[in-house]
Amino acid sequence: MQAAIDGGFKIAEFTLTTPDCLTHLSDFRAKYDGDVMVGCGTILTTEDAENAIDAGSEFIITPVMLPDVIEWCAARNIVCVPGCQTPTELVMAYRHGAPLQKLFPGVAGGPMWVKAVSSALPFLSINPTSGVDLDNAGEYLKHGAASVGLVAPLFDPVAIANGDYDTIAKNAEKVMANVREVGPYIRK
Repeated sequence: MQAAIDGGFKIAEFTLTTPDCLTHLSDFRAKYDGDVMVGCGTILTTEDAENAIDAGSEFIITPVMLPDVIEWCAARNIVCVPGCQTPTELVMAYRHGAPLQKLFPGVAGGPMWVKAVSSALPFLSINPTSGVDLDNAGEYLKHGAASVGLVAPLFDPVAIANGDYDTIAKNAEKVMANVREVGPYIRK
């Protein structure tokens, strides 16, 4: 995660599937509080969400649309970004209180799918994840995505296995350069 921050990232997500996730999240939040926004993903229950918030998470990400978690977060003024696959799920997540909706997994049509849905439903703030890579992240933003999420393209498994954190930092720099060209998101 440090290499991504060194490469320019200002938002980091730790997933509950990572061993000792909440300890890492807490340590990272203490180190970067106010400079990097730190959240927790793979939240499946309100208990998971509460534990993540207690550890210092500033936002919650779920892999699927879970109304109880979204509503729990909304009642506490906590941003919840639920995983959604269809326009219906994106709208339902929004109606339950999710200000940002994670498009997961990626869909056929990529950026043009995002353009079609965000044009028809401009109140949504879509955050595509899988299918986004170092080269096309800016295209998603140009076509209506509010933000994007990256995992494997940023955190190359071979680089991680070899302890090559310079490659990860360079990947972060590359994608940040691509998204800076688009400019800041302007909510519709």
